[in-house]
Amino acid sequence: MVMILSTLFIKKCRRARSFLLLNRKRICWISMAALTLYVTSSYIFVLPSPARVIVSILYSSSGGSSASSSLFERSLNTHFPGARRNSIIGTKLARYLKNNRKYSSSNTLLGSSICVDEINEMSGSLITLLENQLLASHKKHQGIFHLGGLGGLPFVGKTGMAAFVQHCPDKGGKLVIVFGPHVGISESGEVGKIKRTGMERETTSCGAAMAAYQALSQQSNNSYHDNTDIMDFQEDYIVQELGRKLGALAASEKNGGNSNVALVTIKMYQMIWELLKENLDATVSKPNFWESVKEITLLGGIIINRSALFGEDHFQLKALITITQDGETNLTEEIRSLH
Repeated sequence: MVMILSTLFIKKCRRARSFLLLNRKRICWISMAALTLYVTSSYIFVLPSPARVIVSILYSSSGGSSASSSLFERSLNTHFPGARRNSIIGTKLARYLKNNRKYSSSNTLLGSSICVDEINEMSGSLITLLENQLLASHKKHQGIFHLGGLGGLPFVGKTGMAAFVQHCPDKGGKLVIVFGPHVGISESGEVGKIKRTGMERETTSCGAAMAAYQALSQQSNNSYHDNTDIMDFQEDYIVQELGRKLGALAASEKNGGNSNVALVTIKMYQMIWELLKENLDATVSKPNFWESVKEITLLGGIIINRSALFGEDHFQLKALITITQDGETNLTEEIRSLH
């Protein structure tokens, strides 16, 4: 019986081998066509980050997208000089924190004060890359404490900040807070717009910041009357504070729409930083705070979103600051100088 089964198995293997040899060209072409269709579909975001980066580079090097890529790069360099791809700056920052500051998955809690927009938590997003490279150790994973609401402002307040600090790991625990606004750049170079996966039309990014800017543009001398709606208090807060930061927009109109949106994004960064620092200072000033926390690192910058079909997001580093019981240390220029 065993001999019979073995003979039948060998015959089937020989037939399968003959079929593959006779049809190897056809199978190869079908496989290549299927891969091309998969790669160029709008669902490219499901690829892991390294694969998506490779595909994006290959896609952008083909004839059809080189013009749009140059428009994106031109707008990026004009309005957000020094911005780097997430895969580059994420790896650099994670390596620096681990090697130079001794952050690890066992002693670090990661927090974020970035906009709740889903586009900021994809596989290639900076916060995701830092989580994977800085905190992942074998099967251990710490997760992220979300401090930010609309626009990235830390609307969790002093209570939320205190809760974040209380979750700091024991025995010399360390905290990392990634903060900043986000803004899209379309392939035509328009700042504040992006084509999202699965959508034909372009949409705003950041939607909350753009909505506030539009509301202010429609007001006389950019004043906004306080009619706060408890059901939309986050957006109302952004409109009021952004109005105070921007002042008159008329002076920047001559520079075009892109310059205005870039200015709005910069002001959003300032708003996030000021509110975050206020919440953090109130927490750090409590008695015996440094008995449970050894160090805090604040990583601030502007997230530049790009359609996943054409490339990865970028990050314009604004600040890298460490805080200990002895005071603050600004490491921004040190991290910029690293290769």
